[in-house]
Amino acid sequence: MTRRLPIGRSIRDFTLAGAVLTTGLMAGVFYAFAVSVNLGLAERPDASYVATMNEINEKIQKPLFFLGFFGAVVFPVAALVAHLPHRRSGRYRLIVLACALYVGGSFLVTALANVPLNDELARVATDAPASELARARAAYEGPWNFWNNVRGLFSVAASVALIWAGLLREDPKAR
Repeated sequence: MTRRLPIGRSIRDFTLAGAVLTTGLMAGVFYAFAVSVNLGLAERPDASYVATMNEINEKIQKPLFFLGFFGAVVFPVAALVAHLPHRRSGRYRLIVLACALYVGGSFLVTALANVPLNDELARVATDAPASELARARAAYEGPWNFWNNVRGLFSVAASVALIWAGLLREDPKAR
């Protein structure tokens, strides 16, 4: 005879697994930029840098990216709601922490810092005068890389908190 899991536990497990997956994917995207893309672009002349970064910013806006980016908000919040009956548990507290870390330190940083910088860079024509390209790059590259590193660190921290939550045994008495 097989033992059936209660539906509530299945929902908690599913939302937590989705939260781990999506925050991990986003941490990986930000990490990849920090350790490879940004380093490679740093070596390019201004015109090439501006053109390539604009192309990347345009190409990344696809459903697969948005699935991870918005999923890393939706799944942790769904896991938080699913774990509400166990709000005194360590698992619930770690999910609260992960939500705060990702939403505040990654999602909002992207929306309030990286995206406006991307929009500003997109206004620069790749055939603009060299002085304008240099000025645009100087206004963009350092701040964008800084905020990418911030959101990367917060995404990794959120992922770690969610993994830790998943490793904790669920206490059926913690309500």
